[in-house]
Parts: sequence; C-alpha cells; structure tokens
Amino acid sequence: MKYLKGLLIAVVSIFLIICDGYTQTRPSQKKSIISTKNVGLSYEQQKDTLRIPVVADQYPALKKALSDKDIFDGDDLQAEIKNYKSCGCGITALNYEVTFESDAVISIILYFDTMAAYPDEYQKYLTFNIKTGEVYPIGKEISVNGLKWIFDSYKSTVRKRIIKDKEGNPDEDIDDFNELKTTIDSLGSQELFGKYVFTKKGIKLSTERILPHVVQAFEPDRDLIIPYDKLKIYKAATAVVIK
Repeated sequence: MKYLKGLLIAVVSIFLIICDGYTQTRPSQKKSIISTKNVGLSYEQQKDTLRIPVVADQYPALKKALSDKDIFDGDDLQAEIKNYKSCGCGITALNYEVTFESDAVISIILYFDTMAAYPDEYQKYLTFNIKTGEVYPIGKEISVNGLKWIFDSYKSTVRKRIIKDKEGNPDEDIDDFNELKTTIDSLGSQELFGKYVFTKKGIKLSTERILPHVVQAFEPDRDLIIPYDKLKIYKAATAVVIK
C-alpha cells in the first residue's frame, strides 16, 4: 500500500514538472496593437456603449487612419455622444473585431448599430498597412487572374444563395427577388474588393445589403471566406500575408 502511495506521488510530481516546463517554454501570444476604449451613451433611461478601437502610440500613421473622425465618417466622438443624448438615435452601439494582425498588415471589422425610423446595422471592413496607415489593397496579395477568379466565385456563390432562398421562401415578392438578382449580376469588382479583410482561415469578402428594412429577412448571406489554400496559386509577387 505504501509502495502504491509512493508511486502515485512520484507520477503526479513528474506530471507537474512537465506541465510547469511546458508553461514556461511555450511562446506567449503576441499582444495586439489595438486596445479598447469603452464610451457610455445615455438618453433618458436608455444606455448603450461604444467599444472604440485605439491604436498604440508607436504606430502614429495607423492611429491617424483609425481616428474617431474616420471611424464615425467625419464626426468626432463628442458629436456622437451629444446626438445620442438628444434622441437615443444615430449610432447607438459600436463593436469591433481584429480579424488579422501581422507585423505589416492589420484587418479589422467595425460593427455599428443605428437607430433612425427603425433599428439597423452595418459593418466596415478595413485593412491597413500598419507602418503607413494606408489602405492595403487586395491586389498586393492576389494576381489579376486570381482577382477575376475570386470575383466570379463570389458572384456565383451569392447568386446561388439568392435562388435557394427564393425556393425556400415562396412568399418572397418577385420584385425583391429580381432586384437581388440584378444587383449581384451588375456587381462591380471595385465594390467587392472594397469590402474585404484577412482572417486566420482566408480572405473574407462581403457586399452591402440592398433590400428595405421590412423585407430584409429575404436578404441572402453576403459574406464569403475563401481559404488561403485555394489562393496560393494566385499569390502576387508582393504578397506578405499569403505564404
């Protein structure tokens, strides 16, 4: 019995030593250059929060590119707070997600909730050169042939979703259905490639919704992630994200 007890203690001790060694030697996760500033909004009994991304001071160009006025389309933070306080409307909430971050490039999605005649939401997809603060074009990573393949793949995928949604929702108005088809058929590459981010798995693209609020239930999923494995053959010579 004493032998078994001693053996058990020895095994546990070895396990703890191994775990401690692993904890000390495994690489620590890189700290993001983006931190969060929480700003409370108040209108009568209504409360909301803006979670604003703040760039570290070591990256002044990027900090300028993500200033309050750039985030809020020309308005400063105090103007947003004042507007909410007067009516509980305008931008009622902000959140964000850093979808990709390397030493050279960062991608971030801003999620806005708004209130006017009815509640709504929208997103901004942003990808920057960290050093210069300039928008990082997808053409830096993907060849011309690759961009055409992505563009065709996106249109084909969303078009199939539109048709599938119509089959599953026979009550959908034919005019709304035709408008969705027309919009995706006339989609321009500049519009599509203006709304993309890098993620851990691949490149995520999206386009704006077009249906009115009352029929947005018929709006198809407009997000598409294309895995990096499918993009390697289209890698541009200037690529720093796609390996």
